Amino acid sequence: MFASISTRLKYLALSVACLVVAICVLRTSLLAQAHAETLPSNQACQARVNGTPEKLLECIQPSSLWNHLAHFQKIADQNKGSDGHGYRDTGTPGYKASVDYVAGLMRQAGYHVTIQQYQYSVSQVGGTPKFSSPDQSRALTRLSGQSGVDYNLIAESPFGDPKHVVVVEAHLDSIFGAGMLDNASGSTTILEIALNMAKTPTHNQLRYIWFGGEELGLLGSAYYTSQLTQAQRKRIAFDIDMDVTATPNFDMWIADPAFAYNVNQFPPNVVPQSKIGNQFFKDFFNSIGVVSQSSTFGNSGTDSNSFSLIGIPNSGILTRQDCCKEQSEVDIWGGFLGNYEGTVPGDDGGCADYPERWCDNLPNNDPFVLGLASKASAYVTLKLANHVFKTEQP
Repeated sequence: MFASISTRLKYLALSVACLVVAICVLRTSLLAQAHAETLPSNQACQARVNGTPEKLLECIQPSSLWNHLAHFQKIADQNKGSDGHGYRDTGTPGYKASVDYVAGLMRQAGYHVTIQQYQYSVSQVGGTPKFSSPDQSRALTRLSGQSGVDYNLIAESPFGDPKHVVVVEAHLDSIFGAGMLDNASGSTTILEIALNMAKTPTHNQLRYIWFGGEELGLLGSAYYTSQLTQAQRKRIAFDIDMDVTATPNFDMWIADPAFAYNVNQFPPNVVPQSKIGNQFFKDFFNSIGVVSQSSTFGNSGTDSNSFSLIGIPNSGILTRQDCCKEQSEVDIWGGFLGNYEGTVPGDDGGCADYPERWCDNLPNNDPFVLGLASKASAYVTLKLANHVFKTEQP
C-alpha cells in the first residue's frame, strides 16, 4: 500500500550503509531517480482526484515540497531587516509576503480564501511556550512593546459537508529570521496536501489555516478560536496540526493532547475524541515499519492547544527541534545524542529558537524527513476528511 515510502526507507538505509563507498551512493542515487520517473507530475497530481491513500501519497513528492520550502527561504532573503538578516516574523514584510504566496496558490487551486486580520501585541503573550530558556526570555524582552496587525490565512475546500469540518493547520510565522524548520516546514506540508486535494471530493469539508503569531504565544489560533460562535465551534469535527516536519536528527512524535501540560483545562471530550486522529498517525507509521510515539508534552506550545481549550479534538505531528536527543530516542530512530537540528552532532541548542544565530535556514531541514512526515500528514488528512463523526462538540 505504501510501497513508495518503503522504497525511500530502503534508499535511506542503503545511503547510510554506503557513506564511504562512492560507487554505492551513486547506485542509490540512480535507483531513486528511476523510481521518481514513474511518479505522476505535479500538474497531473493537482488536476486529478486523489481519493485513495495510494493516489494521494504518490503525489506528496519531496521535490515539490522542497520547492515550496525554498520559496519561503527566498521570501526571507528578499525581506531583510536593518541588521541584514532575512525575516518572516509576525509584523514583518516577510511574513505578509509568505501569506500572499500561499494565498495566491490556494486561490489558483480553487479554494475560497479569507485573510483574517487581528491586532496583536507582544505584551499579550499567552499559551504555553515551547521552550523557556534564558535565550528565549531575552528574545521576548527584546521584542516587548511590538504591536500591529497580524494575519491568519484561511482556505476552504468547495467539497464536503460544511457542518462537519476538519481543520488542517500550521503556523506560518517564524521567530528569529527565516524560520525554515520552524515552521516553513509544517506550512509547506499542509500546502502540498491542499494542492493535491484540491480536486478531491470528501465527506467532510477541509479547512486549511496558516496561523500568525504562534511564536509570540499562539496569538493567531487564540484569536481564531475566540471568534468562533458556538454554532461554528460545533461544526469543527477535528483539528490536525503540523509544527516542524523536517528535522535532520528526527523523532516521529504525535501531538496527543492527553499529555499537554494544561490538559486539566480542556473540556472532557477532547482527550477521548482525539484518539481517532492519533491512531491514524500510528496506523500510517506502523504500515511502513516506522516507530512513532506520543509527545511527552502533548500539544503544549502549538496551535492545536487553542482548539483543545474550546473542546475541539485534535492531533498532530512534530519531528522535534532544539536539544537534546537522548539515548532512548537514538535507540529508536537512530541519529546522534544532542541537538535535533542546527549543529548535529552538537549540544548548543540548535537554531530554531535561539536569537542571534540566524541559522534556521533551508539547510536546517532534511528532505527525506519532510517527505515522510508530509505523507503521514496527508494520510491522516484524507482519513479524517472521510471519517463519519458521530458526536458533536460541546
